[in-house]
Amino acid sequence: MDQRLSYCPTTLPGMGLGDVTRAGVLAAVDECRRLGRETFLRRHGFGRATTYELVLNGNHYDSKAIAGVAHLYSVGSLLSADDFSGGARTVAHRLHALGFTVTDGTTVADRPAQVPPQLVLQPRGGVRDRGTQNFAKSVRRGIRLADIRDALGEQADALTALYPDGIARLWGSTPTTQTNNEKVRALRNRRVGDDVLFYAENHFIARARILHLFTSRPVAQKVWGSNEDQDTWEHIMALGELEEFPTPVLAAPVLRQLDVPVPLRSLTLRSAEKYSGVAQLLPGRRQLVPPEPRTPLPAASPEFTARGLLDRIGSLNTHRHSESKAPSRHQPLSLLWAVSRIAAGKPRLAPWSCFRAEVSPLLAEFGLPGSKVTPEYPFWHMQRSGLWEVHGIQSDAGPMPQVGIFNRVQPVAGLTHASAELLKDPLTRLEAVAKLCSTYLDDVDQRELLSQVGLAGYTSADGLLDEDENGHGGESAAAERAAGPTARRESTSSRLVRNAAIANQVKELYGHACQVCETRLQYKRRPYSEAAHIRGLGTPHDGPDELSNLLCLCPNHHVLFDGLEIFIDVDGFVRHTHGGDSLGRLNRRTDHQIDEAYLHYHRTLCEFNRITQQ
Repeated sequence: MDQRLSYCPTTLPGMGLGDVTRAGVLAAVDECRRLGRETFLRRHGFGRATTYELVLNGNHYDSKAIAGVAHLYSVGSLLSADDFSGGARTVAHRLHALGFTVTDGTTVADRPAQVPPQLVLQPRGGVRDRGTQNFAKSVRRGIRLADIRDALGEQADALTALYPDGIARLWGSTPTTQTNNEKVRALRNRRVGDDVLFYAENHFIARARILHLFTSRPVAQKVWGSNEDQDTWEHIMALGELEEFPTPVLAAPVLRQLDVPVPLRSLTLRSAEKYSGVAQLLPGRRQLVPPEPRTPLPAASPEFTARGLLDRIGSLNTHRHSESKAPSRHQPLSLLWAVSRIAAGKPRLAPWSCFRAEVSPLLAEFGLPGSKVTPEYPFWHMQRSGLWEVHGIQSDAGPMPQVGIFNRVQPVAGLTHASAELLKDPLTRLEAVAKLCSTYLDDVDQRELLSQVGLAGYTSADGLLDEDENGHGGESAAAERAAGPTARRESTSSRLVRNAAIANQVKELYGHACQVCETRLQYKRRPYSEAAHIRGLGTPHDGPDELSNLLCLCPNHHVLFDGLEIFIDVDGFVRHTHGGDSLGRLNRRTDHQIDEAYLHYHRTLCEFNRITQQ
């Protein structure tokens, strides 16, 4: 990213509660109100308050959780539950100093002692039972409740209460005819509040907490289908936030200490005492909120859809330049910046100082010629779009507050929660970027703009891959080339781990013949072909590594496909992006189920790049 966009102080050392602003607290309170207490605490890794609560407009909030999330929106980094204490001299003192009311002592209702979690050991499954695909689909990405509504039956209210954002994380087990084996005991004795460790390829790869247990064959068939014996994963766990381990944990030492045979072959349950005995072998976790009795949620507003988001993006109320009468680019550029934050996993809300520092250079370089650099206007006026919210300044502060007020109050602004959640979907995010560029920014160097805002990955189907933590990529390596022996430099890399078994599977399905031209290459007396991801694994595409997202291609057509020079149309024909000429129908086997959603994503990406290259 261009150095001009690096001013926002989001990672400075030594930050603490003193950096929390009133606007950040108001933003955190608003998010808690919208998500509900349980979801808010679970999402950010906090427990319920035991002594101090923030009171605002007659409602009570967990003071420590609010302060930690307020720090996220005040300066860009979350203070976790382990980073600070929630006592009178810390959280309560800071909230009082910002003008809020905090209750203490006996005003907080006593709660029952927490039951320590048991440990559920859960095999993820392999290729045969679509374990990798199912894990990515129903745990990592989650299942839209709206898509399985007709199968939920009596579980509809429970799951809606657990997942106010409408995305459920589900995992299940098939029934068994045994009476007292490990699986039967685990199904019978696991309980809400237990931790689930997911096991794959001799390692533990992730952890989640059980929020709800139920049995439903219709739901399981809707989510995962049935196996060859017509069994389905009908014993279902509804899970909390997934915690994927940055480095998978070797399973053998953990299993041996738990008295479980190696390798793990069955769903297995171990006691809380056993769990505590292996805790030091597992990554530490932040405190999570225990499940509570469900309480009625406020009536939901009409569902905000991706189509509605794109319609609002396409109808921004931009003012016209006094001379050229062209629509201002301030709001579109600001929204593009906001979308890039979602793609990068940054907080949706940011303080005024951060917005001004990062958006002003974009307005100066890509705004209308002759227009003033006034970031305060989009920061405030984008509220009218229904996509944007501002915290810390009263909505009745007049048509346009003075810049001095912004500087003094440091209000917080950004995408609404509903907009940000929709933009986490890679296809919706791509369509939003394309909409902004084609509607408002067709006269700028869009490739340079995307590069500077942090969305350069849209220029190829693979996205941004294999950069080291210092941002050194191909250009840096090229710049270091010199005559004579090649120079070397040390670097630390974070690389995507591809599943070689799935890549080999798609190649073997087609006998290493390219699905476009049917060429079979030989290299060193062995067949050679390449597995191409349809929706790329790299940022910002974030595609899954699964068979339904793979093609078997020769090197030539792999390069053209990743370079967005060819695409597969809705009728299954391979076409050139520029001109639309057909190369013939894509060869597809009946036992290779390609997900149409991934093909649609690639087509959209090709069309976007065709426009930006004109």
